[in-house]
Parts: sequence; C-alpha cells; structure tokens
Amino acid sequence: MSDRTMIAARDTAPVANGPAAPPAPHVASRTARLIAVIAWVMAAFGTVAGQLHALSRVAAHPEDLESPVVAAWAPPAIDVLRPILDWGDPTLVYWTYGKIWLPVALAFVAAAILAYRARGPVGAERVLWLVQLGAYGVLALALAGDYYTPWTDTFFLVGLAAFLVIGVGGIPLGIVLLRRGFRPRTTAWLLVVMIPWFVVVTEVTSMGSAMLPLMWGWAVAAESVARRAAGAAVAA
Repeated sequence: MSDRTMIAARDTAPVANGPAAPPAPHVASRTARLIAVIAWVMAAFGTVAGQLHALSRVAAHPEDLESPVVAAWAPPAIDVLRPILDWGDPTLVYWTYGKIWLPVALAFVAAAILAYRARGPVGAERVLWLVQLGAYGVLALALAGDYYTPWTDTFFLVGLAAFLVIGVGGIPLGIVLLRRGFRPRTTAWLLVVMIPWFVVVTEVTSMGSAMLPLMWGWAVAAESVARRAAGAAVAA
C-alpha cells in the first residue's frame, strides 16, 4: 500500500462514534506549506507582541491595575519594557500595538479554511465548520474596525459577539471532530476549551490573547495538512 493510500485510509476510515468525512479534496502542497508557515509565524508573533498590547493597555487604562493578577505582573514588565511603551501618548501606543491582531487573525482564518478544505466535511459537521469560519471572519472584521477605524466601540461589541459564537460553536465542533478521529486532536481540544480560556485570559492580559487557542490550534492543523499534502505529492 502506498503512502498516499495509507493517508487517505487513515483520514477517511469510519469510527464507532460516527461517520468520518469523505475523502479530502486535493490541496496544493506549496499553498498548504505557505499557509502553515505564516500561521506558525503569526501565532508566535501574536503570543509575544500581544503582551506588549496588554501592557500598553494598562498604561492607557490604569484602572486595570485594580485586578490583583494584573497588578502582580504588569508594573514590573512595564518598567523593563518602558522604552518600547513610552514612545508616545499611552492611548496612541495602545491602539498602535492593537493593530497586530488583524494580521494574526487573518493568518489563523487562512489556516482554518485550509483545514476545512482538506477535510471536506458534510452534513451537520459542515454546518458547524461554516459557523466557526463565519465567526472567524466577523472577528477579523471587528479587529479591523476596532483598531483601524474611528468606530471602536461599535466594532468592539461586534468582536465580543464573534467571540461568543466561536466559544459556544467551538464546543460541538470540537466534540464532533474528536469523535470522528480528526487529527491533530490538539486543534479539536482547543476549540472545546475556548470559553474557559477566554474567561481566564481576560483576567490576566488583554482580550486579544483570547485568540491564542485559535492561533496555535489552526497552525497545528495547517501543519498537518501541509505534511499530508507533501506526502501525497511525493507519492503521486
């Protein structure tokens, strides 16, 4: 049995808890690899630069220090990183660093679409995927409006609504993926825990970091797709 046949058999074999998706459509290996690399880079970038955004928020909104958790880590970090936090008005610095979230979101949206296309879901699973992808698109739009337009308050609410859909909708999608043998399982689990993660992370850092499970989860999924696509290209 060739590598390509084994890959197809593994990805489409039914499991006891429900039917798997049909054979995945062809995905160009170069495209998949490019998306995976961008997703990895932006996940790492968002993880680090996102904390600069959080610290700049504390400088612009000192009331955040009323949280004991924020008060424990933010002031020492601000002292160390002051040269890259004090270069302008605190509000300007905050909104400038906030602009990082749009490209980060676009990267994981692209990775999620890649995983969706590679899986080719049908039926109820397809609906769950489309709900998630639609919410990701709305979230990206909200981030663009929040940090690139004057209508911050309106788009902030849009972003909250998108997070709600992502958190609630991620639970059934993640469970379905786990039951149907989706790989990597890490992605499915990160979808399931989005709501508790959101609650915890917003107590510690900025709300943008609530996207961390999406950044890393879909980067892992894109990497898996890229490797399978490369293996199929070699076997062809």
